[in-house]
Amino acid sequence: MDRKDRGGEGGVEVGTQYPLWQLAKAIRTSETHPDAKARARAEDKVRAWTETFSGMLRGALSIGSRAPVREVPTWATLEVVKGGFATGRLLAEGELQPHEYALLERLGIHDVDGARAALNAWYLGDTGLEELRRMLQTGCYRIQVPEEGALLVVAWLLDHGEGDRARALLDDLAPFLPRLRFYPVPHTKPQSVGTLVHVRNVADTREALTKVRRRESLERQRESAQVWTPLYDRLVALWAETVREGEPLCQLPADFASRARPLLSDIQTALAAHPLCAWPRKPQLNFGRLHDILKAVVAAGSRVDPGQSQRVRYTLVHIDRARGLPGSARTQALRDSQRRQLERPDRVSFAQAVLRRLEGIPGDEGLDSLEALTAPVDGFPVPASIERKLQLALNAPVETLVEGGVIGSSETLARVVPQLSSQVRALGITEPSLRTLYASLYAAFRRRRSLLLLNLESQVRLEELPWVRAVDAHRTSGLKETTRARQTLEQLVLLALTSFPEVILPNKLLQEVHALLKGAELSVPVVDELAADIFMGDFAEKFLKAAQQAGTLLEGTLYERYYDIPFARLRAMNDGKRSRHDKNTSQGFAALCIERAGGPTREWSVAANGRVIEQAQILTTHNLATLVQGLELRTPLEPHLDSLARRCFTRVCELLELQPPHFHGRLRNVKNAAYAWRQMVFFLSLRPEETHSDFVEWMGETLSKRRGDLPRRLGSAVVGLRHAVRGGRMGNAPPQARCFLGWTVERHWVLG
Repeated sequence: MDRKDRGGEGGVEVGTQYPLWQLAKAIRTSETHPDAKARARAEDKVRAWTETFSGMLRGALSIGSRAPVREVPTWATLEVVKGGFATGRLLAEGELQPHEYALLERLGIHDVDGARAALNAWYLGDTGLEELRRMLQTGCYRIQVPEEGALLVVAWLLDHGEGDRARALLDDLAPFLPRLRFYPVPHTKPQSVGTLVHVRNVADTREALTKVRRRESLERQRESAQVWTPLYDRLVALWAETVREGEPLCQLPADFASRARPLLSDIQTALAAHPLCAWPRKPQLNFGRLHDILKAVVAAGSRVDPGQSQRVRYTLVHIDRARGLPGSARTQALRDSQRRQLERPDRVSFAQAVLRRLEGIPGDEGLDSLEALTAPVDGFPVPASIERKLQLALNAPVETLVEGGVIGSSETLARVVPQLSSQVRALGITEPSLRTLYASLYAAFRRRRSLLLLNLESQVRLEELPWVRAVDAHRTSGLKETTRARQTLEQLVLLALTSFPEVILPNKLLQEVHALLKGAELSVPVVDELAADIFMGDFAEKFLKAAQQAGTLLEGTLYERYYDIPFARLRAMNDGKRSRHDKNTSQGFAALCIERAGGPTREWSVAANGRVIEQAQILTTHNLATLVQGLELRTPLEPHLDSLARRCFTRVCELLELQPPHFHGRLRNVKNAAYAWRQMVFFLSLRPEETHSDFVEWMGETLSKRRGDLPRRLGSAVVGLRHAVRGGRMGNAPPQARCFLGWTVERHWVLG
């Protein structure tokens, strides 16, 4: 990403370097990847990045704005690729979908070019409105992108005496009626509403099962057992027939060659057709040795020289000792066991069997039970790898999925939370059909990908969608909604902190925290993680508020001493004012972060930006203090604090022991280790001061047992923490003590 000054204003523009790099990478994958499906996915990325790159060059795309596509309102759902870049396409536009073709055929409309205008018009007619009403009453519809709920809102408004509001909404939609689908996807089943969540729906599970491939190692074993073992037994049996009193015959029977030639032919055919197994091709192994001697003997007219006779004898003796000769009880038992193993279906067969069992289950839902799906196949249990794919689709309480490892990261947790928060946000609506519709709109809106934004602009909010705004008057904030929102919020934050204590709360999860805070009518300053490559030196006022609130919890604690935080100075700040970007910012807070990061730099750099942002995260605790205090979570967290701090330190060690091949990967690990270290210091600071010395001693003992030079590299950070535990601040720490930060403009000391 490039930085460009705008006429001395100090603004930032997004350059074309990143899209061009992504385009080149997609082209390379589309041309060289061995998997056809991967090449097809890469070709779609080539199309998307080409459109982004072309749009930026033509000035049709204004990347960094919340309305990046010219003459397209912010409410329209954009196609957004990696990094928050819009391609210019609208997701409710594009090619006609199967349900649209089905309706066109039903209506006898053959003009595909004007299909969207015709279908939107039909739904606004008497028959179409009646169909929308039936969908609302039964819940038999699905909304993939928010636009698909707009005409359902129109139908509901008309049925509830809100004609003026419906007409005003249609005025907003009118310019896009020929382009976008504002009608839902019909469905045969009502939408399920509840408090259970799933990580992956049935359609995605089916796709994952179709991607199951045979493992080469297992295929090699199967080839060995089905092809080469029978040939091996035939080869050994043929030579075993020539043995008399422990010695192979020097003059072989007259029919030996006629019996050997078909075997040699079968072996030659197998060598050409079955390349997975290497052992039949190695002349130093038993099979290769007997095979080579057989070829030579047949070519010599069935005559065996003494050296060949001896090699055959030694080989047969070795085989007999190892597993017995063909026909023996030992060999028969071994072959029976191998045959039973071959009867077991392979991974692909298991996947296909499970796919057949999934037939008839709606693709957009989760699974209520796995019992029938994981029943044995041909008497064999379903492999754990296949069962794991099904578990991702299981409907269950979010705590159960986290405990079972189905939700294995805070990012995955963020993906499933909208299934809960959509129901919470809809509680303020008393009319059942509108409540279901609102929950569907919320869930679809949360699937929108975030845009890359500059100048402290905010992402589009749900309330900015005209059809959502049209029904907002029917939302009431009652005790039931606020109580449920608060309970869900407490559950979510506690779950995230206790399950994934070593990582900061990701922005996607913070979106749901924002929404639930609003539903709970709580004012808690929640701050997002900022991107260092587009940071412009400003912080919104909520950063100062978050830091001030953090001070009320952490002043006088280990956290304050270790990071040497001037909470008194933060308390005295009250300087929200207009900045050069005409945004409400806290210039005093920004100045403090820059000062703590080493002062302003003469040249712009991502690393220098990262140092400033990290100081903001330290001062605000990146939402830990504000959420713990605002939601009164300290008491329920107390039993876990020691184990949470220990898990954070363990993760620090694991990250710093990793040796990614690229230096960028090592820097990323250092940054994430510093985040985990900061979380550790926070959890430790909530514990009694008298427990800190024991924790630091545990750290030292644990570190001494880690591999490599990690004890030397991380030892200075432990010294710094020990100094703070003893009451010192980093400002007066001994020379060998360090404050562990993730960002630096030089080589990081923890890398050695």
